[in-house]
Amino acid sequence: MDNTTRKLVKLLQFTPDQIYHLFCLALCLTWADGAVSQKEGETLTRLGFGLGLSPEDIQALTENAESAIRETSLADVIAFSLASLKKSLTPEQMSGAKEILRFVAKSDREVPPNEKALLELIEELWKD
Repeated sequence: MDNTTRKLVKLLQFTPDQIYHLFCLALCLTWADGAVSQKEGETLTRLGFGLGLSPEDIQALTENAESAIRETSLADVIAFSLASLKKSLTPEQMSGAKEILRFVAKSDREVPPNEKALLELIEELWKD
């Protein structure tokens, strides 16, 4: 995570519920193409730390998201987190969350079509 993104996370002051859904969306974004690259994994870990999560928190959130995806689907988990965040974020937080998700998607220097489609959906649903 670069310094600008780290500062952005601190300025936005997300609630614990918002942190959960933002991290879950970032996780789903990296899984959208069916594989999480090493760079994406490192970026997710840094994002978790930037959001104030401990390694145990990151592991628990990852396991929770994986369980939710197995019980429902990736699309359902994405839809739930998108709706929850849309309802609770201020316009500034929403703009910052979009920037963070774009950063995560570009972390491995490649944005596959599935990740790009999810970013476009987020842009459409979270219009400023």
